[in-house]
Amino acid sequence: MGLNNLIFLAEESLGATMGKAGLNTAMGISIVFITLAFISCVIALEGKIFTSFSKKAAPKTVEPKQEEAAPAVVETVDTASQDEEIAAVITAAIAAFEAETGYAVPADALVVRSIRRLR
Repeated sequence: MGLNNLIFLAEESLGATMGKAGLNTAMGISIVFITLAFISCVIALEGKIFTSFSKKAAPKTVEPKQEEAAPAVVETVDTASQDEEIAAVITAAIAAFEAETGYAVPADALVVRSIRRLR
């Protein structure tokens, strides 16, 4: 009787075998994705938990009250004169560069109209 059962199982159709294989594949893939989703949720919760603990564990510093501080000395700087100085330095640098490359430019021919800082 045992031999008949083995022969019966070996004579399964190709469609039935492929159906079982497809079912096994689908179960395996779904288990993997469910596990990955669970791990992703655990990592997200871990970040929130640890940040909340670190906020609670940080000691709150209380600044001591200071008596009236001496008034700060504020220097007033004439920005117009600073801008003129910067423009003069840039003009001189351009003139020196042009002189090095062989294109001597008279000082009156260069005009710096605007200055922008590039980042």
